[in-house]
This record gives sequence, C-alpha cells and structure tokens, in this order.
Amino acid sequence: MRDIRLERRRTPVLSLEQALRASDEILELLPVATCICDLEGRIVQYNRRAVEIWGRAPQPGDIHEQFVSASKFYAADGRRLPESKVNEVLKSGRAIRDEEVVVDRMDGSRIAVLLNIDPLLDAQGKMVGVISCMQDVTERKHVLEALERSRQDLRQQEERWNATYEHAAIGIVELDAEGHFLRVNEAICAITGLSREELLGWRLFARTHPDDRDMDEELYQRQVRGDIGFYSIEKRFVRKDGHVIWCSIRSSTVRDAAGHFLYGVRVVQDITERKEAEDRQKLLIDELNHRVKNTLATVQSLATQTARGTDSPAAFRKAFEGRLIALSQAHDQLTRRHWKSADLRDIVTGATQPYVDRTRDQMTIEGAAVPVTPRAALTLAMGFHELTTNAAKYGALSSPSGRIEIRWRIVRGQTNPPLLWIEWREEGGPAVVTPARRGFGSRFIEGSVAAELQGVAKLNFDAAGLRCTMEIPLDDELQHGAVDREPE
Repeated sequence: MRDIRLERRRTPVLSLEQALRASDEILELLPVATCICDLEGRIVQYNRRAVEIWGRAPQPGDIHEQFVSASKFYAADGRRLPESKVNEVLKSGRAIRDEEVVVDRMDGSRIAVLLNIDPLLDAQGKMVGVISCMQDVTERKHVLEALERSRQDLRQQEERWNATYEHAAIGIVELDAEGHFLRVNEAICAITGLSREELLGWRLFARTHPDDRDMDEELYQRQVRGDIGFYSIEKRFVRKDGHVIWCSIRSSTVRDAAGHFLYGVRVVQDITERKEAEDRQKLLIDELNHRVKNTLATVQSLATQTARGTDSPAAFRKAFEGRLIALSQAHDQLTRRHWKSADLRDIVTGATQPYVDRTRDQMTIEGAAVPVTPRAALTLAMGFHELTTNAAKYGALSSPSGRIEIRWRIVRGQTNPPLLWIEWREEGGPAVVTPARRGFGSRFIEGSVAAELQGVAKLNFDAAGLRCTMEIPLDDELQHGAVDREPE
C-alpha cells in the first residue's frame, strides 16, 4: 500500500491544516479533482475541480459523509453503496485504486467518477487523514458505451449479412480485379453445379459460353478501372455437367475512400426457364402467324370454290357457313389440345354433330383412339363435313331407311410407314348416280388428302350407296398414342 507521509523537518511539526494550507496553490494546479479530509472526515482542503464534480463548495468544518449524503452512490455493477468511499478508507485504512462509481447528484444529474483514495500518514506512520483524487469519466464512459453499441451493431449487421449472403435464393460472388473468385454463397454453387472449393479455384470467365465471354470481360474491366459503376448482362454459362444455362448478372464494385478498387460483387440469377419460355412464346407466335395465314387462305379458297358451285346468294351463304362451322369445330378440337393433336373420333363426331339428333340410329362410328396432327385434323374435318352434307341432301341421311357406317383402323406390316385406313359407307338411301360433273366436295376430298396428307382418297358412286375410302401415311407424330388394330 502506497502511503503519503508528511516529512519530518528540523522545524517544529505543523498541524495538518497548517501543512496543507501551504500547498493550496499546488493543489489547484493538479489536473484532477482532489479533496483532503482529516481523521474525523472533515474536508480540510479541496481544489476547484472537486467543486465542479460535487456541484457545490463545502462549508468550513463540513464532514465529507454528511456533505455528500444528498447524493446517491452506485458501484459499476449497479449496486447502491451504503457510504462514501472516503468514509470507507477512513474506517479501513486501505487505499482504493481506479474504482468507478456512479453518482446521482442532488441537482438530478448523473456522473461517472473514477476514484483513487489513499490514507494520509505523518512521519511516524500514523494516519492523519485521507486524500481523494476524483476524475469525471462520464463522457469517456458514454464514448465507450457508444463504441460498444457500435461494435454490437456491427456484429449483428455482419451476422445478418452472412446469413443473408449464405441463404439467399440468388447467387452472390465477390471477385478480385482479375476476376478470380474470393467468396461465393451456396446458391451460386447450385446454379453452376460446382462446389465452393471448385469455384474458388476458377476465374470468372472460365465457364462463360464462348459467344458471351468477350462482352462480359470487357464490361468488367471497365468497371474495375472506374469507367462505369454498375452494369447488367444476360449471358450463358456452361455448368459442370456440360448443360448450358442462362444467367442474369448485376455487377457492382466496392471501393475505398480514395476510390481505389477493392473487390467486385455480382448477383447471379438462373433465368434459363424464362429464356426457354420466351423461345416457346416466339415459336408459338410464329406458329400462330403461320396458322392464321393458312386459315385465311383456306377460307378464301372455300369462298371461291363455294361460289363456283352455287347459283344463288342464299345457297352460297348456307354452304359457306356450314364449311366455316366445320373449320371452326376442328379449330376448337385442336385448341383443347394446345394445337399439338386432335382425336380422330372427336373430328368425326364434330363433323356429323348437326345430324346426330335426327339420325341417331342411322349412323355407326367405330374406331380406336387415333391422335392426328393439326394439318390432318383440319383436312379430315372438312372432308367429313362434305360427306355428311352430301348424305343429308342426296344420300343415306335424306331417307329414314338410310344408314352410314364410319370405320377406321391402323394397317401395319404391309407398308412403311403404317397407314391410317378410313371408310365411309352409305346404304339404304336413294339410288346413287355417278355425277356428270365433279362437285366441290369430291374435288376437295380427293385433292386435299393427296396434297395435304400425301394419301389417297377414292369415291365410289355405287348404286347401293356412296363409299369413300382414305389411306393416309402415319408419320411419327400421328403414330404416337395410336392404338394398334389389325385389319379385318
């Protein structure tokens, strides 16, 4: 324990008050608040800085414990102190070193004080009082608390950033000026098919598609130099498994206060599905344009051929509307299957639908499920419409005793590719006479099956009833999903 002793001199020994009064000027020069008390705890000397901490000056003869009793003292851990630290040293004789206390002063303010209190001894080593040095550390404490809060906030921000970085649904990478990977997250590993270790050994452009590499590399180097601050690009990337994917890249940089490049940050999103959807949409639009043009050409041809075969506006309108309805029904069948195919039974049913109610017992339809291409669906729908209309006017459907049988099957083994064989047979109607002039229906059936489907259609005007047979080659698309059936 360090003691402060009053040196024995050859001159008579002075009283404590006399000795300290001589050092008043020195006490005022001290950089910290200082207070000296005698053994009774009376304040016998203090400097201006002590008054600043107390908030008021003591009166002569004030006892320190009573002088500060209007204030409340707390230890650093928040405990209320039962007495002042000066009184504690007066009782124990033990010095206090760098102990921090919090003081609620009588004016309502709160300060933090760092205390160093020593026993004051005379030349014989007898304690004659105490000397207390006080330093107001309130501002320093506030600064330290603010610094600790800042550190905690920084740690929390780093933890949040790390969590976001690792668990983000999009890829995030950090790069040096040459494009080498410095840091990657889990999402970019999933996108590229490469492990974290593999990516950290790669350079940015190593697996970029060759057609997209130069543009991305040029933009990144401009960004490193500071020519541009940010750029976005869509490029192709070759995964580890060799599969090519599309990625959307948003590239930015982090620089120091002087503007020097530190590292690049790239946010990567897999947009392969979007690109594929765009390609499909373009393909569909192109296909739609093609189909619309073909449909318009078909309608124009129908109008021209119908006009040639009718002798009055009313007859033209009736025939033309019927053919447009047949075309529309075929379109409906194809639309339900997204224009990929149509079922042959649906095509036949749609073409004969206007006569089903009154000919329910006059018509037999037999055949397995056969998907047909859009081109075949439109051609066959129009052909069955012409046959049905002709039967209603002149053939089996014009007589209560008439009957129609529609059958089809797939013929395999005799030809390559297999054939779709279709038969339309009428009986029980008026006697059939071979027409002197081929009408639109006959020309359409024979001509469209040959031109559009590379098949053969034959019309046999037998007196017992009209018979039409069609043989249509089945390409791969027509064969898909068709049910085999051996010819009878």
